[in-house]
Amino acid sequence: MANICATNYVIEGEKKELDALYQKMKELQGQDLGLLVKALGKNPDEMECRGEWTELVREDETLRMIFETAWTPCYEVTQLMKAVYPSLRIFYKAEEPGCEVYLKNDAEGKYFPETEADGHPFKLMTGEDENEQIRLIRAIQEGKIKLEPKK
Repeated sequence: MANICATNYVIEGEKKELDALYQKMKELQGQDLGLLVKALGKNPDEMECRGEWTELVREDETLRMIFETAWTPCYEVTQLMKAVYPSLRIFYKAEEPGCEVYLKNDAEGKYFPETEADGHPFKLMTGEDENEQIRLIRAIQEGKIKLEPKK
């Protein structure tokens, strides 16, 4: 695999939806994200879902896990989760040190309080930023954008 991006997720939502997602993921534990995408009703060949999840925990009012993916978080997978389970609120913190990717979407610091002001390198992502990342990744995959090696 490429450089691994470890993304910690904390998911809030209605109990029945959290339980349903947890059960689905628990049944597929040890499999790749593509099988989860398929179980959620989409074709894994039509979205970026290269990777797997670990440390799946259902506790209190949350579902927690870590996705290990190539280069960036799997934005399309979490968007699919929210489409299938509309009550979900998904918070994350992603780290890929090889390419110096440090991202989070927890603006209030509820689960991931690290900020650039505290000396942490995390860039705050919005939904618009995530959609732009999806467009960029697809353009690279389709050959519309060529990446040049650093000189």
